[in-house]
Amino acid sequence: MKTERIILTLKAEDRPGLLHLVTGMIEKRLTKIKSLSLAPTDIHDIVLITVELNIAESELTTLVFKLENIIEVFSVEATRYNERLCLRAAYFKLSKKFLDSPKAIVLSKYETNIIKFYPQAFLIAKYGTDATILKLYNELEGPHLLGFSQTGLITDSNLIGEDRSSVINRLAA
Repeated sequence: MKTERIILTLKAEDRPGLLHLVTGMIEKRLTKIKSLSLAPTDIHDIVLITVELNIAESELTTLVFKLENIIEVFSVEATRYNERLCLRAAYFKLSKKFLDSPKAIVLSKYETNIIKFYPQAFLIAKYGTDATILKLYNELEGPHLLGFSQTGLITDSNLIGEDRSSVINRLAA
């Protein structure tokens, strides 16, 4: 069965156990979550959950329907990864000796920010697409790269779109 890289965007009422319900519904279908992010919004008690996964289109429809049946969930939007602006923040811990190497030029080439100094190392951050972060990682890979991590996916989803009146009505109920 052919799978596609899909981004699910859920708008939901923030309640204890919500994330457990969402991830449980996805994992019941034996679908592995690649990335998961939950963030508050400017609407009180409403959160935006972004889930990145690989799933077959035949299973996607059922999953979206099941997620929409969770009482706290107002809407679920499924889009293909390549149809969205998808960004991450990545963090690279580098040896201070890296600054003396010819490779140090990549820090400005990729517009990274130094965010913390340690006695023998420093931490840089890069905000960008998977491709950009991978290119930077490949250029930094070597004896000076001491650690790497990245955040979950951040997409360009609207909090309230065309279904604005139905969301507001549900919020008022």
